[in-house]
Amino acid sequence: MNTPAIVIPAYNRPAALLRLLETLAAAWYPNADVHLVISIDVGGAQQAAVTQVATDFVWAHGSKEIIVQPTPLGLIGNVFFCGDLTARYGAIVLLEDDLVVSNAYYHYAMQALAAYAHDPQIGGISLNALWFNGFRQLPFVPYLDASDTFFMQVAWYQGQAYTAEQWQAFRRWVADREAVQRTLRQMHPMYSQFPDTDWFPLKTAWLVDTQRYYVFPRQSLTTNFGETGTHFDTQTAWFQVPMLHARRRYQLGALRESWAVYDSWQELSAATLKARAPRLADYDFTVDLYGTRPKAQITTPYLLGSRPVKQALYSFDATMWPLEENVICNIAGHQLHFALTTNVSFSTAATQHTETLLTTYFNRHRQPSLRKTLSHWLHNKTNRQK
Repeated sequence: MNTPAIVIPAYNRPAALLRLLETLAAAWYPNADVHLVISIDVGGAQQAAVTQVATDFVWAHGSKEIIVQPTPLGLIGNVFFCGDLTARYGAIVLLEDDLVVSNAYYHYAMQALAAYAHDPQIGGISLNALWFNGFRQLPFVPYLDASDTFFMQVAWYQGQAYTAEQWQAFRRWVADREAVQRTLRQMHPMYSQFPDTDWFPLKTAWLVDTQRYYVFPRQSLTTNFGETGTHFDTQTAWFQVPMLHARRRYQLGALRESWAVYDSWQELSAATLKARAPRLADYDFTVDLYGTRPKAQITTPYLLGSRPVKQALYSFDATMWPLEENVICNIAGHQLHFALTTNVSFSTAATQHTETLLTTYFNRHRQPSLRKTLSHWLHNKTNRQK
């Protein structure tokens, strides 16, 4: 594979862009001409300063190209413009300007692109290890296996890489608005609440509809400063993660061999779980351990989840990490249940029960105070009503 280009969609954040560029300059690169492209969207109050930062930056690892867009594209338009550059370079590493990178990010990106470029089920490479469940705002812990990667139907945007073939497949699909809307209706309602300026739900819907996955590292090669901008009114530290600063040969296991394959709900796939928990192998079931799936979107006769049930076929404890390990190791208990979907409760009280169970679990069974439990429940209820 050709050396992937580094492409940055920049807009109105000169200090953030400079911070990213400085970490790019300090990273390791092969003895090759690594192209750097900065696509600057126009119209922001800081456009001149952004252009000056890009112009003054010295890129010692190859050629640098600055593209100042002639008309405003918006975030989604600029990202799509950058994605289309895969046709020129064969593959790109896309970095939004509120990121910084580890000194080993490019080393990982090159290995991952080479390993997964020809797998038709791979839609892209994430450079960031997603650490939280985006629907619950609770930790997400991928199952450990021999690979340095896991797989999920989430097009995570905090540093990514993809080939021209992967990008063009997405471009063709997203042009079919009927397919887009149909798929979004099958996903978590949150995805339909994103603004029109966001490409993230569109690419995630593409992964779902075409049964593709993003590849995630288990240790992050980027971190995000959550700068004020298109999506954030105030800066947030929520996305900060530790980064790996070491070059090494990664163990990049194949999707078909992985024990850590997750859907867009961030739940371990039923097929993966069946392979690890043989007692469930003959059932048609949905996994809902985080308890985020609406009843109307569960179409299988059986459900494995954390909601209360009238009667369970099997029940498990919620002590081992991650949650599915309790099922795989057959740890008997009364917190996780495998039951007929018709026996699962979706009442308001059941939802509150699940939220308390999960909060307790992720607090490692240190019981939260009544005040904290009520505050957590009210917070989630308010978010659901927005």
